[in-house]
Amino acid sequence: MRLFLCNAVLMLFITSLIGALIPEPEVKIEVLQKPFICHRKTKGGDLMLVHYEGYLEKDGSLFHSTHKHNNGQPIWFTLGILEALKGWDQGLKGMCVGEKRKLIIPPALGYGKEGKGKIPPESTLIFNIDLLEIRNGPRSHESFQEMDLNDDWKLSKDEV
Repeated sequence: MRLFLCNAVLMLFITSLIGALIPEPEVKIEVLQKPFICHRKTKGGDLMLVHYEGYLEKDGSLFHSTHKHNNGQPIWFTLGILEALKGWDQGLKGMCVGEKRKLIIPPALGYGKEGKGKIPPESTLIFNIDLLEIRNGPRSHESFQEMDLNDDWKLSKDEV
């Protein structure tokens, strides 16, 4: 019994040590265009309006574009709550309106072992993303303050 416990503890130690040595995958970020003036940078919880194109790294084929596949309309999403890919949540922090970024997203931060639709399993993805607008997310303190027009810390029917 004692030998079993020692082996179990040793295996836990080795597993945690190996986990600590394997680095987490990271998104590669290339800023393609930056505005001259940046009034605000994106943070977790922000609503972002973006246009984007997504390509497969292995052959450069386009798998999605808001310009072509979304009636030419940009999309809204919330940063940092896994509403989009993990790679987007990492790669779009600190972005300014008018900024364009190229993200190279490893499979672990994209669609992983499963893939999705036209995207094969274990695909590295490339996104060109253009940030058009930032708004406070629905649960942010700033949003409440913007809605509470009379500063009474309550939301009336008129304010909602």
